[in-house]
Amino acid sequence: MTPDALAGLFAAAMPEERLTVGELEHLCFGPHDAVLGDARAAATVQAHGTGALRAAWLTALAVHPAEQGRGRGRELVVAASDWARDQGATTLHLATAIPRYLWPGVDVANTRAGMLFESCGFTRGLLGINMAIPTDLRRDPPVGMTVELETGTGAREFASAAFPNWVPELDRAVALGTAFAARDRDGATIAFGCHSVNRAGWIGPMATDPTRQHGGVGSTVLAAVCADLAARGVGEGEISWVSNLRFYGKCGARVSRVFLGGHLGL
Repeated sequence: MTPDALAGLFAAAMPEERLTVGELEHLCFGPHDAVLGDARAAATVQAHGTGALRAAWLTALAVHPAEQGRGRGRELVVAASDWARDQGATTLHLATAIPRYLWPGVDVANTRAGMLFESCGFTRGLLGINMAIPTDLRRDPPVGMTVELETGTGAREFASAAFPNWVPELDRAVALGTAFAARDRDGATIAFGCHSVNRAGWIGPMATDPTRQHGGVGSTVLAAVCADLAARGVGEGEISWVSNLRFYGKCGARVSRVFLGGHLGL
């Protein structure tokens, strides 16, 4: 399987996701990844960790419409489980492979997928929520604060100290030119926001210095991200894996998709 072949399968099986060759190459073809199956049905998996903490993630599974109902999905789950065991993993998780994830779980509206994973013995995990937001959001920055495209290391240094799990995604956004940083009057970075890190038009990660929250910093960064998406022709962004419904809701976002995590003991 190649990124082009996988993109063709995804386009046939789930055209509404609009996954690109570039996105799939980044998310599914890393050094710790495997693509199982063929151009008619395929699964992608990752493995990370060491010893008893080693785990694997079933990051995606797609079956061509012409092949559905023939047991191909179950065969791929078995193959993914076998691959994960060979890698020394003790658990197989669904989708949530931070930082290179396609979805924050399995879309609860995908009935066939839910039935498949339930019948294969996956235990349900936590909910993941995405929110849609119009990209016409605009905000004036608080007095003494500026927001700019991040081209240096300020946001990375801030994230490394306060939000280290988001550093890989932030680094990718800086490289892609889709990261924005807020600075105070002394030039210190106090917030950052990104878009299109794993999926085009998806917003996140975002973070604000906890001591500067509730003062308009976060909404100003979000507005800068939205303005950049609008300039790229995107009318509505998708905020990924939301942890603060109230903040984004006050900015005009609405819940658009709900995902369910899950895991299978190996």
